[in-house]
Amino acid sequence: MSKPSSIQLSKLFGVLLITGLSACGGGSGVGGGSDTLSLCNNGAGACSVTGNNNSNNNSGSTGNNNSNNNGTSTEIGLPSTYANICTPSVEKTWVRAHLNDVYLWYKQIVEVPVANYSTPQSYFDALLVKPNDRFSFTADKDEIDGYFEAGEDVSFGYKLVNQNNKLRVTFVQPNSPADLQQIKRGAQIVGLNGVPIEQVSYNNQIAALYPTSSQTVTKFEIRDNGASSTRLVEMKATKVTTKPVLQNKIITTPDNKRLGYIVFTDHIATASDPLVESMREFKQQGIDDLVLDLRYNGGGYIYIANEVASMIAGSKAQGRVFEQLQYNDKHPDWTAESKFFFTNKARSGQDLPQLNLSRVFVLTSSRTCSASESIINGLAPFVQVITIGGTTCGKPYGFSQKDNCGTAYFAIEFSGINDAGTGGYVNGFAATCPASDDLENELGSLNERLLANAASYSKSGVCGPSGYAPAPAFSISSGRILDIEPHPLRNNRIRK
Repeated sequence: MSKPSSIQLSKLFGVLLITGLSACGGGSGVGGGSDTLSLCNNGAGACSVTGNNNSNNNSGSTGNNNSNNNGTSTEIGLPSTYANICTPSVEKTWVRAHLNDVYLWYKQIVEVPVANYSTPQSYFDALLVKPNDRFSFTADKDEIDGYFEAGEDVSFGYKLVNQNNKLRVTFVQPNSPADLQQIKRGAQIVGLNGVPIEQVSYNNQIAALYPTSSQTVTKFEIRDNGASSTRLVEMKATKVTTKPVLQNKIITTPDNKRLGYIVFTDHIATASDPLVESMREFKQQGIDDLVLDLRYNGGGYIYIANEVASMIAGSKAQGRVFEQLQYNDKHPDWTAESKFFFTNKARSGQDLPQLNLSRVFVLTSSRTCSASESIINGLAPFVQVITIGGTTCGKPYGFSQKDNCGTAYFAIEFSGINDAGTGGYVNGFAATCPASDDLENELGSLNERLLANAASYSKSGVCGPSGYAPAPAFSISSGRILDIEPHPLRNNRIRK
């Protein structure tokens, strides 16, 4: 079985929580039924990043010098000098130059002995400013391109969560190995390869559950939702094509409210068309409220988030700022030019239906991250955003993909603010209606707790039953069950 890289493991420990990043005191979120956000400076201006130390005295400079914490200065060349010279030593030199150029916290990088790292990827990881950054990562270029452009990756086709120290399925992709084995939402994984899961080591859990090769075969012991006994299932990993819009339908509530409901899981290129088609149907059929289910959406392309928000807000926000990107002080020109505006056109050129909603319900969890949080933040000045579920992951940062010698590098380059100048939500957005995820019921059922909360609030303005309980403590020691999405590429905000 393949072992996860050190970079993958570092993301496993930190991908859901970053603290101490913002001078704004963290994001208080959308709470208490308020239709506004108060994230920093009461919307009066842009957030700053604690410890960024990117003062304006370098503004406009191409800057080949890097000042470290010890006050010394190191001469570092431009990344273009070393690009695509594919020897280990030059690749590592490129990594250092690239971070010095674009990294949001470039002034805080602590030098490490380059000879201690056998690969440019491990050197990249060692240079990251870990107190601020748990999101930068590297990946194989072909893997990244295949996923974000076509939704393809090697997997069993399920998403998992540790709920009360039980590893359970949250949803399954159509036509995947898990789907073909009739594995449904709420199913529990009891054993792996003949061993009770609580006795499987952390690394072996990762290797068995999250394959990196289509040659991986895992034997599962499964307890289906509501079943008293278990069954044995053998699955071979394959290339699974993600369906980013798992559900889109109009639900009529007992009080005859018409709710447009979308389960949106990934901000990838193939999401644009089904999202537009869904919103167009909602506009034509007429809905009273929209429920956007982002509880499992870790992000992706900003332009997809921009399209979603533009369709929801409609004409009242057109031409206003959806998200303004803020780069380090070496690139004020990038900051000045990096505004995403509410629009009535998709990137493909097709017209975007305009729902012109005054409010929207967003279902959230700790895995609602990055570009998904952009939707919440970007809409807030124009639409009442009612969040239901758990606090979001807290990632106001993003990057552009930079390829070098077959590796895709994602170093945090910018933070994002909305039209009111608010951002910095490193503590995530707290839920208006806190509620625990309900794996006992199918997504799209009015019996499912989060959707039932939305229906309740739509009718009366009052949150429904929460079923809320804190997540179990997480440990990587043997005998614990993992509870992290071990793919850093899933939790991101990417400019393209």
